[in-house]
Amino acid sequence: MKKFLPALICGFVAGVLNIVPVVKSFSCCLIIPAAAVFALVLYQRAENNFSDIKAGDAAVFGLLTGIIAAIFGSTLDVLIIFITRTNEIAASLAEVEKMIDDLPSSPIWKEVMDVMYRISDDINKYGFSFIYFISVFVSSFIVNSIFGIAGGLLGMQILNNRNKNKEV
Repeated sequence: MKKFLPALICGFVAGVLNIVPVVKSFSCCLIIPAAAVFALVLYQRAENNFSDIKAGDAAVFGLLTGIIAAIFGSTLDVLIIFITRTNEIAASLAEVEKMIDDLPSSPIWKEVMDVMYRISDDINKYGFSFIYFISVFVSSFIVNSIFGIAGGLLGMQILNNRNKNKEV
């Protein structure tokens, strides 16, 4: 457990930052990879072992950081929606419908709007939409895992190069 504590800490912080309104725009491309890099830094410092990090270990740390960020971020997002009974979909539904009306006609757009209205109605009535929960959880699980692995491998390169330069 001690080995994966840095991934847990950094994943939790990244998950919390995933729900901050302005900051969440940078979540997948900056926050998750940075959290994976920072998890590797914390791991090296906790173990007091500054030898080369293997690609497999870096990928595992990145993957765990991404998964933990997805779990905490999705859970906190759904919890906030449950408390406030609103989210971005409900707030921007009129603009989305206007944008879809401007697109070429297709029966799929009517279905998309029906699903979005169903999600919005569920959130307004009950504070929870199962469709929204599943879509947010699955999408953040996939995206955060991919960017976490990328961040872990990037962190491996940075830390290995830094450690080699210290030895010289």
